[in-house]
Amino acid sequence: MKTIFFDVDKITRDYLEKQQICTGDTVLLPESMENISQQQYEQIKDAEIISVFVHTALKMNKESLDRYPKLKLIATRSTGFDHIDLNYCKERGIEVVNVPKYGEATVAEFTFGTLLALARHIIQARTDMKNNFVRMNEYIGFDLYGHTIGIIGTGAIGRHVAKLARGFGMDVLAYDLYPNEEFQRIYNIHYVGLDELYAKSDVITLHAPATKENYHLLNDEAFKKMKDGVIILNTARGSLVDPEALYRALTHGKVKGAALDVLENEDFIIHDDIILKSQDIPIDYAMNTIINARLMQMKNVLITPHIAFNSVDAVHRILHTTLENINHFCSGQVQNSVLKK
Repeated sequence: MKTIFFDVDKITRDYLEKQQICTGDTVLLPESMENISQQQYEQIKDAEIISVFVHTALKMNKESLDRYPKLKLIATRSTGFDHIDLNYCKERGIEVVNVPKYGEATVAEFTFGTLLALARHIIQARTDMKNNFVRMNEYIGFDLYGHTIGIIGTGAIGRHVAKLARGFGMDVLAYDLYPNEEFQRIYNIHYVGLDELYAKSDVITLHAPATKENYHLLNDEAFKKMKDGVIILNTARGSLVDPEALYRALTHGKVKGAALDVLENEDFIIHDDIILKSQDIPIDYAMNTIINARLMQMKNVLITPHIAFNSVDAVHRILHTTLENINHFCSGQVQNSVLKK
């Protein structure tokens, strides 16, 4: 089977070139699926297996998938799969597999890295120091110890965040559609409703998947219910936060600071060449890009380009599972199917 890996960086290439892939014809491309040239497309249009990462600006929908008439498997190198049109994949008989677990410690540690950077004004202080313009009174932070963190989503990553929070001496509130009672007992966390979590948390961190039901979960109404001066962290999915509502909450002082590793329609910021190539940018994408650009200019907002997952250890775990997914499929078995969930 002809297999194409898109979004291949040096770490990914070095790893894959040392591994055994069940398919004899494997192509590794540094470009995203939507950025390949016509010449490249002619060489790969008969692909039967495609592996992508989440950095694909254009949803893998009917239009993009129909370009690959022999396609049988999409192996996404991510836990999330909202960048893939699952309904159309079912219609076409295209299997979709993901990496359900690879980096709970990786993402949780990054989450706390951004929290500490905000709580202690580390980025601003470093920048001022480099510019020989130190203002000590602007770097007054707060201890994590004794404060309350609210965790929305207690899957593997959310639970690891809770463990770290307890290590810092924080009180932990959690919200999940399916509370883990054993985890609650062992780590002394408290599951509460969303309104109570909003009202009592000094820090709110998101670790939930993107669904239709939680689209713009943090919106104007949610921010109104929160403490004044709350800190918002998002290493999950950009669509969980209404960017305009967050911008208003920041400018009015309701939100003291935000660390965002993910943004709604983030590829128009991360990959600005997409804007130059796009003939017809949807109005919501354009508006998000404007708001995201404004957020990036704010001193109390820390924005990073979707790198919470990005440690060597986690990337290797992702690739290991992806290759297992592909090899199982080639042998007539399917593991980690998202269509059967």
